[in-house]
Amino acid sequence: MNSATLSPASGRLSGWAVRGGLALARWGHRRALRRTDRERLLRRMAARSAAETALAERDVAHRATTFGLM
Repeated sequence: MNSATLSPASGRLSGWAVRGGLALARWGHRRALRRTDRERLLRRMAARSAAETALAERDVAHRATTFGLM
């Protein structure tokens, strides 16, 4: 006879293990979806491109104003 089935804490422990495993599986699934979401990736690339363009424009404007001071 297995004593694990007679222990009162074994049911609670197995319940935690199952819930923890299911939560981990949901997290992994959401992470996989985020990594393969094409629209999200395209929006991110467009935002990065816009930020780089704005940074370049800011640098040009900054150089133009500081050049006159010298």
